[in-house]
Amino acid sequence: MSHPNDVVWYLRVDHKTVQDVSVLTIEGRVSSLTVPELDRSLASAAAPPAAGLVLDLTGVDYINSAGLRVLGDVARAFAQAGRPFVVCGMKDAVTVAVGLAGLEGSLTTEESLDAALARATSSAPPAGGTAC
Repeated sequence: MSHPNDVVWYLRVDHKTVQDVSVLTIEGRVSSLTVPELDRSLASAAAPPAAGLVLDLTGVDYINSAGLRVLGDVARAFAQAGRPFVVCGMKDAVTVAVGLAGLEGSLTTEESLDAALARATSSAPPAGGTAC
């Protein structure tokens, strides 16, 4: 039985598509225990026919180095493919972790999901097309 003050390490992932852009909404903590689920979810959401990917971290209050590596890998893969990858809703603790990992220059970020969708859909190539 757990104690009422114990920290719960879980990860919930919701996936939807908006205008050919995959949107992953994450809730919980990204740790060594949950990063495999995040990695699988990102790979699935990034697969064609998705023209881009938005990662909503509004519900994430912790991310460790394994999670940061996954974000960096996804950002590099999308940049090489010329597809938009936008992260939004980062809480202060996540923003600090991203900065300490040196990822702030390689991640496209927005404050809100609406702004992230606007950015991703405006820079996404048409379905079946390629980036200019």
